[in-house]
Formats: sequence, C-alpha cells, structure tokens
Amino acid sequence: MLLRLAFRELCRGWRFGLFFIFNLSLGLAGFVSLEAFKGAIQSNIEKNAKAILSADIAVSARRPITEEEHKKIKATLSPGAQESVNYEFFAMLATDKKSRLVMVKAIDGNYPFYGSLELGSGAVITQSTDKTIVGTDTAWVYPELKAQMELAVGDNVRLGQLNLKITDSVEKDGTQTFRMASLAPRIFINQALLAKSGLIQYGSTYSTTYLYKLPAGADLDAIKNKLFDVLTDPAIQVETPESAGEASGRQLSYLSDYLGLVAIIALFMSVLGASYIYRLYLSRKMKEIAVYRTLGLQSEVAIGVYIVQVLSLGLLASPPTLALTAGVLPLLSKLLEKFAAVELSATITPFVFVISLLMAVLGSFIVCFPFLLKIKELKPAKLFSEEKFSADISIHHYWSFLPAIVLFWLLAVYQAHSWSIGSAFIGALAGVLVLLALIAWAGLQSLSYLKISKRWFVKFSILGLHRRKSASFAVFIAVGLGSLLMNILPQLKATLQAEFKMDEKSKLPSLFMFDIQDEQINHLLETLKLQGIVNPIVSPMVRARILKVNENDYERKIENIKFQTREEERDARFRNRGVNLSYRDQLADSEILLEGKLFSGVFDSEKKKYPEISLEYKYAERIGIKLGDTMTFDVQGVEVVGQVTSLRKVKWTSFQPNFFVLLQDGVLNEAPKTLIASIPGMSAEKKSDLQNEVTQKYANISIIDVARTVEEIMSIANQMSWSLELMAALALLTGYIVLFSITRAQLQQRRWELNMLKILGGSWKEVSIFILVESFSLTFLSAAAGALLSLLVSYSLAYYVFEADFRFDLFWPVISVISITMVSLLIAFLAGLDIVREKPLEILRNEN
Repeated sequence: MLLRLAFRELCRGWRFGLFFIFNLSLGLAGFVSLEAFKGAIQSNIEKNAKAILSADIAVSARRPITEEEHKKIKATLSPGAQESVNYEFFAMLATDKKSRLVMVKAIDGNYPFYGSLELGSGAVITQSTDKTIVGTDTAWVYPELKAQMELAVGDNVRLGQLNLKITDSVEKDGTQTFRMASLAPRIFINQALLAKSGLIQYGSTYSTTYLYKLPAGADLDAIKNKLFDVLTDPAIQVETPESAGEASGRQLSYLSDYLGLVAIIALFMSVLGASYIYRLYLSRKMKEIAVYRTLGLQSEVAIGVYIVQVLSLGLLASPPTLALTAGVLPLLSKLLEKFAAVELSATITPFVFVISLLMAVLGSFIVCFPFLLKIKELKPAKLFSEEKFSADISIHHYWSFLPAIVLFWLLAVYQAHSWSIGSAFIGALAGVLVLLALIAWAGLQSLSYLKISKRWFVKFSILGLHRRKSASFAVFIAVGLGSLLMNILPQLKATLQAEFKMDEKSKLPSLFMFDIQDEQINHLLETLKLQGIVNPIVSPMVRARILKVNENDYERKIENIKFQTREEERDARFRNRGVNLSYRDQLADSEILLEGKLFSGVFDSEKKKYPEISLEYKYAERIGIKLGDTMTFDVQGVEVVGQVTSLRKVKWTSFQPNFFVLLQDGVLNEAPKTLIASIPGMSAEKKSDLQNEVTQKYANISIIDVARTVEEIMSIANQMSWSLELMAALALLTGYIVLFSITRAQLQQRRWELNMLKILGGSWKEVSIFILVESFSLTFLSAAAGALLSLLVSYSLAYYVFEADFRFDLFWPVISVISITMVSLLIAFLAGLDIVREKPLEILRNEN
C-alpha cells in the first residue's frame, strides 16, 4: 500500500518531480565532475608514479650530500641497487644576442631508471638507450626555450664557462607530469661537465638528487623509514614513487580544491530551489494528508509515503546528474590540461557513479527532512473545526536544518582538504547569506513604501513581492550568490594586474640576481654603476638548518601520503627543509612589524646572551614558534643560538629580497654566504644589455627577469580563472534554474489570482508587465546586492590572501548586473507565458 500510494502521488505530481530532479542534478553535476577529475589525476599519478620520480627511491637535498651521508644511504639499500646522480639549478643561457634564465638538469648515463624523454628527432630516451649528451659538450632543450631565444638544433650556446651545441629538443618529459609553469624552461646537459662549468660554487642554489633502482620486491616504505632514521637532517628528502606522485600533482590538487568549494555553492543553490519546490508541493498535499489521517492512516505511514517519494526522486536525479557531468568534464579537462604535461581522460568511473547516487539520495532526504516533520505535527481535527485549515508549512524546529548544515560543512572540509579553510568557507557562506537576507528584507520593505507608479500592475507587483516573502527570499539568495561568484574573479584579476603593472611608477624591480659570491659584489656594483644603477637592494643569504627550538630537537615531520589536510602537507614541507638566513638593521619597504621590537643595533655578546631573531609571522605559525622562544641553527657546522624578539609581515609580491628568518646584525657577517640583488626599474633595452653583460662577466650569477615572470604568473592566473569561471557559471546557471523553478511554481500557485486580474479588466499585456516588474525588481536588487558583496569578498581575499592593495573595477559589476537582470526577465517571461495566455474560462472549467 505504501509503495503504491507513494508512486501514485508522484505520477500525479510529475511536473513537481521533474523540477525537483533537474534542480538537484544540476547542482550535483559540478560536485560530481570534480570527483571524476580528481579520480583522473589520481589514476594518472598511480600509473606514472615511477616515471615521475624516475626511480624506486630518491634522496635529495638543496646542498651536497656528504660522503658520510652517502655511505649511510648505500648501507641501508640492498647490494643490487643501481645509482644515478643528478643536479638541478638555475643558470643563465646565452647567445651572442640574448640571455635567458634556464633550469639546468645535469644527468648521467643511468638517467632515467623509469619513464622516458621523447626528443624532437623521434628518439625515446630510457635507461638503456644511448644518450648523446653524455660524454659530449652538447645539450637538449625544451621547445619553448628555442622559441624564446630563437634557437635551432645545431646552434651553439654558452652556459657558464661551457660552450654547448644544441643537438635535440625534449618534446615530452615524463618527469614533469602536473607541474605548473616554472620560472625557467629546462636544459639537459652531461653531469660530468659541471666541474669545468663554473656554475656551482660555494653557496650556489642547487639540488642534489641520488636516484636508486632497487631489486624487484623491495619494501619501499620500509626502506624510506630506515633512511629517515639514518639521515637525521630534515633538509634531506626521501621520496618513493607514491610520495613523488602526490607532490607532483599537489598544485593541480590545490586548484581542484578551490573549484570544489565553488561547486558546493552551486550545490547549495540547487538544494535551495529543490527545498522550496518541495515545500510548495507538500503544502498542497497537507489537506489531502489530513483527510488520510482522519480515515485511519498512521502518521508514520504517511511520513513513510513521502520518504519513499523523496528517495525515489534522489534515485531518478542520479542519471541526469551523470549526463550533465559528462557534459562538464570535457570543458573542465580542456581548461586544466594546460597545467598538466599529459592528457587527462576524466571519465565517470564506478566510484563516481556511487558518489553521484549517494549524494542524490542523501541530498534529497536532507533537503526534505525539515518539511517531513510537519506531517507528524499535523492535526486532522482542524479539518472539522471552525478555524480555517492552513496548508502552509512554516518550520519551527530549526534543529531540523542541522543535518544539512553538517553535510555542507563536511563537504567543504573534504573538498578543501582543510578543516580551517572548509570551516572558514562555510562561515563566510553563512555570513554572505545573512547579509543577502538582510539586504533582501530591507529592499522588500523599502519597495513596499515606494510610490513608483500609479498603474495598478506596477503597484501590485511591488506589493506582491513583499507579500510572498519566502519565494522572494529564495530567488534573491540564488541570484545574489550567482552574481557574487561572477564578480569576484574579475575584481581579483583587476587588483593583481594593478599590483604587477610594470611602468615608470612601479616599485617592482626589473631584475632579480642571486648566487652572487661575496668576492664578486664590489665588481658587480661597479658594473651596475656604469649602467646608471646606483642603489640596488643587496641582501646576504646564509644557508643553515634548525637544530633546536627551546632546547627541543627540531625533528623531521613524516608526511602522510594518504588523506591529509593541506595544513599538514604545508607544515611538513616547511619543517622538512633547510632555511636561508639573512641580516639587516632595519625593515625593508616590503615589511611591516607586527609584534615585538626590531633589532637593537649590532649584537654585543657582552650585553646580551642571545642575538635577536625576527620571523615572518606566518612562518612562525607554521613551525609553532612564538615571541620569546629560542632557536638553534647549524650554520656551516657552527651552532648559533638566538631569541625570537619580533614578528614581521612580508609583502611577497614586492619581488624584493625577503626572508622568513632575519638575525641581528653582527652575528652572521663573517659566515660564508652568497648575496641577492634587486635591480630597480629600467627600460627593456637597457635591461637586456645589462643582463647580457652580467651573464658574460659572471657565469655563476643567475638573473630573473621580473617582468617576464609577472607575465607568466598572470598567464597562469588567467588560465586558472577560466576553470573557476566555469564553476561560477555553473553556479549562476543553477541560480537561473532555481529562479525558473520558483517563478513557475509561484505562477502555478497564483493562477486564480492572475486570471482574476484578467476578469477584472487586465489585459494580456498588463498581466505580463505585472509579472515582469516583479521579476525585474527582485532580480535587479539581488544582482546588485551580489555585485556589492563581491567587492567585500574580493577586498578580503586581496588583503588577507594575496596581501595586495585592492583596486575597484566598475565595468564588470555593471555589465554583470545588467546581463543577469535581462536573463532573469527572459526566464520569468518564459515561465509565465502559458499562464498569461490562459483564458480565465479555462480555469473555471478545470475546477468544475
């Protein structure tokens, strides 16, 4: 009986069912698409994990691996292990006319143990193939380097003190899967040439990597843990294919995290529409349910009927969700494939199918749960009382919304991989909803007092919005959220473009030089002076590692490669690396003192026990250090103990020589160091001449062209923004569907009212205007409110996340408000077209 009654009711209300299913499936499509995309990333990582690492085990550090450490590694590994030693570092590649920063990959004959390099000549380089660059003064380059420096196979280039001939190009590098665009393209050379290149000197920035191929069946995790035990320096990294794959896909995973948060907003709006439609549906059924109850139907059975309906609707929402997902996936993959070195084939896997089914069924039940409780509270006796029976549903048990709140919170945490970001996101969403609700309430109150027109259809439409508050609020929030999302990214892009604008007034440097040797700085300053550059910013850099914090050993933090929060990943990476120290007696222009007191002159060991330390405040939070703590550093074998006396905020977008850790002047002055120089703005021609001159005179100095780096950053930001805009567009589309569904449901409910207007003399045109004025007033106000709130959200993101000065761009908010309003008017017109054209006599016939 229960099933028969449930399905009979669904068949009679098939229009409601279609609207409900479409609302829910559209919102779920973005969420499920992201799950499918993440699955494609994970599948590719697992498939190519060894190729990404090029080995079974890799041991690396941003310094030389000592002989003692090498012996410990060899003793830990099995006797049959094969070894390959590689180096990576930045250097300047030069021709007679141009110079360019490159990432040098110095390899030996065993590289790579797994995976391959596909060359432009058609050769595929594996461990067993001959490598023409090994044993010769030749190089392979990335294709983009050929384009940037106008090079061709057979050309000669200078790399430090080496004269190399380009013999091929690397068209596909299997070790570069999912890595974002870097500061410089790669060039491959013979590792044996490093000794005479002059590129690696004391203090130079480079990475040493020992790759190992182990016998079949080796327990990689056990070996990794043993290596961690014998290699106590946290700066030494030990990676297996699994951990390397996770690290390789991390940046793309971050992007998918934030896409997932935007998808949750689309899901929220679809749930909003579905819940409102279900509320109207159940309101129409309350009198019928009351009749059944008087005939003996138990409240539990009545609730069971509608639970069956809800679960059935959830099941039916799954196929259209998967169909919409199949349409979104190709677009999403196309937008994000620029960040990956391989083609991602995101498909609907069995796991994605189960997620879709679970979310559709669970989502349907949670959406309808608060309204189902009203069936239990229904008093059938009211049917026979003198009091008019009310079919309206108002929710008094606010706790019934708790399951939905918890579900959205858990989804946000899951998508962001962060308890703090997920919770902050839900908190921000709740704050935005409250603000939108307040604006809606104030706006509707104001509209009711306005005397815009004496025409009845204008006046009554405004009053109608105030009278139907629940529908007005639902539409306002849906359209307002869509407008908010569509305006955030354009505002942020305008801010970042203004922040990175390179012109005469810009404070950004033209060039950034590093790996300058102490004995070279005076000659370099003379060279710069001859070029008219008199005040470059020069900062010393001393390599060190943290030994202790407050007398406690500063131990390595093992990364869990299973599900972990982004904070755990970040904290592990900060802890598992060396530090670069510097010193100066005052703050730079890009720094602000937040807490404590900056250095009190030059350190005097007779007056103070410990030298003073200043930390970047976020770095201090990540490694768990506060004011007053002591830190012990190993500086080239010498222990240096200091006390944290201040915390600084650093504007990293300044591209100035900034450091996480600064020590008081007079402590590290005699320590072995390299120097970093920031060269102020200059013309492109002068910059090119200076770069070429420095490259010819000082082979070891690497130079970053800040303007080119900024262009690459903005290019990446633009590419990322398209994928975010796709999710925002999906959210806005969901908002439009919510608008159509609610408008349609409202007009169906008001058929008597609209036809009565016609009976009283209203024309087809006047009734149409009546509906359109309602829609225009509500959607224009909500779109404007969303655009206004987007400024607040954009400002917060610019200030707190990007630490940039917010720039207001009026163009996009105006365009978006106009376009959203016009589309909303079209939707309202289409939703009410058949009802407006309906003859009043028809409704009387249907009722009779």
